[in-house]
Amino acid sequence: MDKKKYPDDLRGFEEFIDGQPQGDTSFLPKLPKKEVSFEHFTFLTNDSYRLLKIKDLMTQKLPFAYKYEQGEKLLAEQVQEIKSLKVAVFDICDAKGSPYRKSLADVFDAFFQPPKT
Repeated sequence: MDKKKYPDDLRGFEEFIDGQPQGDTSFLPKLPKKEVSFEHFTFLTNDSYRLLKIKDLMTQKLPFAYKYEQGEKLLAEQVQEIKSLKVAVFDICDAKGSPYRKSLADVFDAFFQPPKT
């Protein structure tokens, strides 16, 4: 990989990919048992720094989202919406003459009626 092409945030990822042998489809390279490698640790550390930078950027650019968290409110609204949709679907299915009731009636009638002779 051309190292000049990528920013410092991707350095650990480059090292990780460069360590992969060509044609190897496994995720982790197979190292001899006695060899100790810190490539994975370096990759995870650099990725952790990258994620922290993204978090800091987002909290600086969107301070209202950090101060006024909407997640719990949105989840409560979604739970209420799901409950109302369940009630509406049940009301539609439970109406007399609905296709669902007709199908169930056909199944029960076919199963519980004595055989015709």
